[in-house]
Amino acid sequence: MRTWQWLTVSILAIFFAFCGYVFQQVRSLEVNQITNDLYVIFGLGGNVAVLDTDEGTVIVDSMTVVYQGEHIKEKAMELTGKPISLVINTHYHSDHTHGNPAFDPGTRVVATKRTLHHLQQTDADYFSGEAAKLMPNETFTDAVEISMGNKTLRLIHPGRGHTDGDLVVLFVEEKTVHMGDLFFFLHYPNIDLEGGGSVAEWADTIGKVLALPFHTVIPGHGIITDRPKLVQYQGFMRQLAEIGKRAAAEKLSLEETLKTAALTEDRDYEPLNMILPLGYTREFVLQRAWEEATGAFELRP
Repeated sequence: MRTWQWLTVSILAIFFAFCGYVFQQVRSLEVNQITNDLYVIFGLGGNVAVLDTDEGTVIVDSMTVVYQGEHIKEKAMELTGKPISLVINTHYHSDHTHGNPAFDPGTRVVATKRTLHHLQQTDADYFSGEAAKLMPNETFTDAVEISMGNKTLRLIHPGRGHTDGDLVVLFVEEKTVHMGDLFFFLHYPNIDLEGGGSVAEWADTIGKVLALPFHTVIPGHGIITDRPKLVQYQGFMRQLAEIGKRAAAEKLSLEETLKTAALTEDRDYEPLNMILPLGYTREFVLQRAWEEATGAFELRP
C-alpha cells in the first residue's frame, strides 16, 4: 500500500472512531439522586437538574443537541412519572439550551432577559421554525419565585460572571442550588467576556448566592458538591480578578501577566475536557482576566 493510501485509511479510521466516541458520549446519561424529588443528569454538556413536583416535572438546562434533549425528557419522565411542565435555562450557551427543541411546544421555558437576547443574537437559525417555540417564553431581570404545588423555586440573576445573563435556581425545600456555569467545580471556567461575563464581578456575584439558604450545590460542570467548595471557588475568582487589576495598574503585557501571575487557588483544577480540550486552562483564565482589566476584548451588543 502506498504511503498516501495508508495515511488516508488511517485518517478515516481515526475519524470514524472519533465519531463513534462522540455518538456514545451524546447517548450516555448518568443520574444521581440528591433528595426524594431532586435528581441530576450528567452527560455531554451542562449538568441537568430534574425536580418532581405536584404540577409536573421541572428541568434545569437541556444539554447540547436535540437528541440529548429527547433522552433527558425520557429519563426525567421515567424518574418522576410526570410530563415536563417547566424548562429553565441558566444561560444561553449551546451546551445548556440546544436540547430545548426536544420538549413539547407550549412548554414553559424560563430564562433571564439577557439570556433570551443572546440566544436571539447567536442562535436564531437553530431556534427557527417549530424550535422557536422552545426559546425562552418567560423572562425576568432580577428574580422570580415559581410555585409548583408542593415545591418552590427561586430563580435569581445574582450579577455578572460567566455571562451577563446567568441565573441560579434555589430549590427551596431541597436546600439545593443549581449554579449553572457560575460554578465549574474543579475545572477552569469558560469566561464569556463577549457575552457580558466578568472576572472582576464574579466573586461578588457568588457572594450574593452564598446569602441564600442551601447546603448542596449543583455546578454547571463537575460533580455535586457543597457550600464550602463554592466559597473556595469564590476565592479563586477573587484572586483571578486581583491579578487582572494588577496587570492593568502596572501596564503588564499578556506575556508578563502569564509569567508573573501568583494564582494559587487553582491547585486542584484541571482543563474541562468533554470531547476535545476546550481551551479552559490556567493560561486561558489568566488571559481573560487580563483582557477584561485592560479592555483588550470586544463586547458583543
